[in-house]
Amino acid sequence: MPQKRKKIPYGSKLPIYFSEEELRLIRERTFVDPDFGHLAVAERGKLKLELSLDDIEEVQGYIAAEANHTNNKKVQRELDQIYEKLQRFLDNYDDQEE
Repeated sequence: MPQKRKKIPYGSKLPIYFSEEELRLIRERTFVDPDFGHLAVAERGKLKLELSLDDIEEVQGYIAAEANHTNNKKVQRELDQIYEKLQRFLDNYDDQEE
């Protein structure tokens, strides 16, 4: 049976933790806004960003595009891992009305 997604108000921001390397990879290898991640707060040895589900989907699009077009297998694997990390939020939260 599929897991029920937690309802959150539309536009709610969720705390997502990235490594410095993950943020660098997103900024340098994708067409995401060059300022992406600059508002991250250092917490628990990671960089915390507050993102809405819409923000997550947008960033995922940039990540997927680069992962699908790069010839560098290492970069592709790292981007795929970041994509999957973000996908867990989309799988676990829902901000849409029925």
